[in-house]
Amino acid sequence: MYICICNAITERQVHESARSGVRSIEELSATLGVAAGCGRCRECAVELLREACTALTASVASNAGA
Repeated sequence: MYICICNAITERQVHESARSGVRSIEELSATLGVAAGCGRCRECAVELLREACTALTASVASNAGA
């Protein structure tokens, strides 16, 4: 699903950015252009990035325990 209409950014792209090491909305904006237009997607992008980073951390923790 698109989260940023101005720059046609999808949820998948945000997740891929998180896997690539992006950890802040500033990095996400620099990388993908999220929140660089009208800014209406900023809150959604922040939440989605937070969820993606949390999922990555949980995945790494479960793999370390395996």
